[in-house]
Amino acid sequence: MTSGCAYTTAEKVKAEVGAPEPEIKMFSHCSSYGCQVVQQTSFDSDEWAQIEAIFDAPPATAIEERQMLPIAIGLMEKFIGPKTGTSDDIAKSWLFTLAPKGQLDCIDESINTTTYLQMLDKAGHVRFHDIGSIAVRGNRFGLMLLHNTATLIDRDSGVSYAIDSWFRANGVAPDVVLLDKWIDGWKPRS
Repeated sequence: MTSGCAYTTAEKVKAEVGAPEPEIKMFSHCSSYGCQVVQQTSFDSDEWAQIEAIFDAPPATAIEERQMLPIAIGLMEKFIGPKTGTSDDIAKSWLFTLAPKGQLDCIDESINTTTYLQMLDKAGHVRFHDIGSIAVRGNRFGLMLLHNTATLIDRDSGVSYAIDSWFRANGVAPDVVLLDKWIDGWKPRS
């Protein structure tokens, strides 16, 4: 099975899926490379209370918010993994695998992360950023394959950030890095 990241963009796949506006009690979750499997899932009230508890002391700056949002996203992944069969999603699930079911490529990750950010924003936990479009780097014809990420835009400075969960296994906080740096090929050191 080939990863969707190699040949298309998450924004295109997201438009094709046509998922409704995410709600805590019902939202779409992508998996199995290129959003081949779309499942409707939700957070129960206890799970959502634990997610919101991360923001009990709200961030005072955009920097603090960029530190807190990945923690919430990691927890959201932990709660959703058992419900969607993605608990064992590995870091950097790549081009070929014999069992893509339950694995997430960068398209799945970027769409799901954007969904989580939208829910956090709707709940009032994203105060210093706007949720940006899914960004893509690379090209189909060069040596750098396509790679997608969710994005945040700092409301005061206008600076964009990648919030990339593909580099980490299910339930691990995603990386946040300047979008320009990410587009230039940034990868985590560990």
